Amino acid sequence: MKTSSASILGTAERLFKPLIREKLFKDYDELLKNLLIIYINQQINAYQNQIKALERKYQLSFEEFTRAIKGKASCKDEVDWLDWEDALLFLKKWQKIKDEVLHAAVE
Repeated sequence: MKTSSASILGTAERLFKPLIREKLFKDYDELLKNLLIIYINQQINAYQNQIKALERKYQLSFEEFTRAIKGKASCKDEVDWLDWEDALLFLKKWQKIKDEVLHAAVE
């Protein structure tokens, strides 16, 4: 089922109207930007927590862990290494997105 832009905008307006009416946000632009930043921050926090958990588990940074397992990694080490690498990659992506959203002009 394809949803039209008009339908999406209508739904968003109905859902967000109470927040604007009660003056929790000055307008829809501010509201959407704030909600997006909240979501982005949740993603950043999740990846930071995953990275911290792996650092605690191994008592090493990712770079140190990479050097420590080179040529002798177990299957579990490899899984953790891949998870760690992904977490670092996605953390950087979400931080870049956050910066772009924070500096985006809203009309």
